[in-house]
Amino acid sequence: MKIAHALLLMASVACGVVASPVVAQPSPYPSRPIKLMVAWAPGGATDILARQIGAEMAKHLGQSVVVDNRPGAVGTIGQAEVAKAAPDGYTLILATNSTYAIAPHLIKKLPYSQDALAPVSLLAASPLILTVKPASTARGLADLLDMSRANPGKLNFSTGGSGSTSHLASELFMDLTKTSMTHIPYKGGGPATMAIAMGEVDVGFVDIGVALPLIAGGRLKPLAVTGSARSPMLPDVPTVGESGIPQFDATTKFGLFAPAGTAKEVVDRLYESVRVVLAGQELRDKLRRQGVEVVASTPEELRKDMLETSARWGRVITERRIVLD
Repeated sequence: MKIAHALLLMASVACGVVASPVVAQPSPYPSRPIKLMVAWAPGGATDILARQIGAEMAKHLGQSVVVDNRPGAVGTIGQAEVAKAAPDGYTLILATNSTYAIAPHLIKKLPYSQDALAPVSLLAASPLILTVKPASTARGLADLLDMSRANPGKLNFSTGGSGSTSHLASELFMDLTKTSMTHIPYKGGGPATMAIAMGEVDVGFVDIGVALPLIAGGRLKPLAVTGSARSPMLPDVPTVGESGIPQFDATTKFGLFAPAGTAKEVVDRLYESVRVVLAGQELRDKLRRQGVEVVASTPEELRKDMLETSARWGRVITERRIVLD
């Protein structure tokens, strides 16, 4: 019996068919649902964009993309959670590029490093709309400035939170116009916009995508657009520059990020998915109707934009002495 076994083994070796351990091959990415973090409350511009792009990415990737809202601390709670997540491509964040870039200037003890997230791609850009509550007597930017200068600090303005893009835009606006208003922060752009519509606050810079339905319904009065050109969705509303403040520039940019250390092939797969999704005419048209323009980029271009954004808003934060604990 032993001789027969030995002869069989020798024959197997000669034929090159000796059994070897089976090595499990990793499943191609993605092989399970992806969590897409939004560091702001539901209903804001970031949340709306995440749900629209996430749904299209799910079709392209063949896996569900589930939006998870984690608002608070000017976006750093959600950003910190993604920063500490496994760098496997299954936890991502759709963030406002400006918020991520300026966090180190605002928070002394940031719970993650500036390079904790890996850029995937810019997604879109959207101007802000300077709006006032329905009962306001201001009919244009000049009226608002007169009211503010006549009663320094009496008018109050809402923002999506201390250190948010809307907050910094407001600080820049007051600095350039030499006016003073009282800051009322909310937990996200959605609640901040509704506060103006309900008359809780007087004025605020709000995301155009969130504001458009309220403007159409007469619940918000638009005074000016922050972009370099008028919005095609509000052609009769002048830009802040046209209204006499040419130095003013404040646009919300949205980007997709993964945890630092995510494999290049995974980042490349995500970038390719974003590129395909953003090329879709139906989505581009839908976003344009919301006042949002597609601004796709490579990971390297997003990183460069982050550095430029950080430097620009860092100066505003320093000059206005804005500090968060």
